[in-house]
Amino acid sequence: MRPHPPSALSIVALVLSACGHVPVSTIWALRNLDAITLDPALLRAAVRVPDTLQPQPDGVKLEIGWWRDGEEDRKHNAKFVLQETTSADDTAPLVFERKAGMRVYVYRVDPADIPGIRALQAQAKDEKAKNPGKTHGTFGFGADACRKGQLAEGPVLMTTFLRLDSERGYLPVVKDLDLRTAVTTDKSFDELVPPCEKFANRVKSKVDP
Repeated sequence: MRPHPPSALSIVALVLSACGHVPVSTIWALRNLDAITLDPALLRAAVRVPDTLQPQPDGVKLEIGWWRDGEEDRKHNAKFVLQETTSADDTAPLVFERKAGMRVYVYRVDPADIPGIRALQAQAKDEKAKNPGKTHGTFGFGADACRKGQLAEGPVLMTTFLRLDSERGYLPVVKDLDLRTAVTTDKSFDELVPPCEKFANRVKSKVDP
């Protein structure tokens, strides 16, 4: 497991409170979602962003959390860095979601992290068995973005997708969210979506003698 601290721009996909951007069909499909029984090996997450944006290195994460009634301050929380996948099995189902000037990135759980996630699921299952009806959980993913060059004026639209198993297809979770209006901090959008060169220079400095 590779824990990752919260970042300035976290595009959280599985947030049903953002109802204005979540299709009703997805809300209905996720109404009985039980993160305890999901197989992390089958889980896929995808994000569609303008060509001028791309996820930061190690910036796409799966987040799992659970807590009991009255113990919100003792919430269990873990984050795992996801891996990009270009497998046809993972990308082909999203071919019709491609748009001019946009790119779709698809991610999977790092195989090395699967045992750790399953251990957390087992722990949550035990907690739920001890306190049925009083244990709550969250399951979602987020992506930190950087920009390649200058962004054009106007909306910067993002759509996220989630595939929970091998039977159901990708569900659009957050659809056409304008990142410019979604930012709710005292920093500017340009500060929250830094140039990708910043991260390239950081990687270079690590490998230079």
